[in-house]
This record gives sequence, C-alpha cells and structure tokens, in this order.
Amino acid sequence: MEKYMNKKSFLIIGIFVCVAVGLAACNVVTQASAPSPTVALASNSSQPSTSAFETRNHSGGSVDVAVTPQALGVGQPIAFEIAMNTHSVDLSDDMTRIVTLRDDKGKEYSPTAWEGGGPGGHHRSGVIKFAALTSKPRSVELVIKDLAQVSERTFRWELP
Repeated sequence: MEKYMNKKSFLIIGIFVCVAVGLAACNVVTQASAPSPTVALASNSSQPSTSAFETRNHSGGSVDVAVTPQALGVGQPIAFEIAMNTHSVDLSDDMTRIVTLRDDKGKEYSPTAWEGGGPGGHHRSGVIKFAALTSKPRSVELVIKDLAQVSERTFRWELP
C-alpha cells in the first residue's frame, strides 16, 4: 500500500509540475506576441508619435487623414507628417498643390517639398515641408483642400 501511495504522490506532483510548466510557457508566449504598450502624446492619436505636438485626425470623403507636426518653431523649417488611408479613393493629388500652412493672422504659406509616397494607391504617407517662420504665431493650421471631395480639412495647433 505504501508503494502505491508513493507512486500516486509522484504522479500528482508530476501532473502539477507539468501544468505549472505549461502555464508558464503559455504566459511567456503571450507576452512575447502581445504588442508592447506605447505612450501616445495625443488622446486622439491613431499612431504613436515622437512629436511634442499632438496628432490631429480627420475622416471624410472615404479618406482618413492623420497629421503630426515634426518641426514647428520659429527660425527652422516647418515639417508635418501626413498619413492618408482609404479603401475606395485613389490618392493621386499633388500634395504641394493642395496643402497650405496658415498662421493665426490668416497669412498662408506654400509648401517647399513633399517627401513621401508618390501619387496613387490607397495608403500614402510622407512629410510636407515649409520654409521657416520669421515670427511666432499663437497658432497654425495645416489646410488640405479638395482631397476626396472634401473642400477643406483643417488641422490646428496652439504654439507654446
């Protein structure tokens, strides 16, 4: 009888060890495959950002647009990251023609360059650049006109 109890104890201990190892292995696999948490600077941000300014989003005309300032200060070139996504519209617009920067006094600035995806497709992103501002406005707006039949999309930031 004692021999039988010894075998039964070893069997129960063995089962517990196997279950514990199995659970530990599942936990390691789950942690490895789970996306790591990111801290977004904006509550409405759809993407993590390294910018000191919040990402602004606009959806309309079957196109989702996210804009994040990359450089936004006096005396340095201005840059915004723009990401556009759709499943039904061809994103073939010339970004240097449809995007402008507007300050709080209403003065508009034309872009100096678009560095990103070329015309066409359903997913397009890049950086739109502007010359440096010579004075500090209280706020700026990036305006995208006539993209996917939306007359004007306005993204606004207050400057510190």
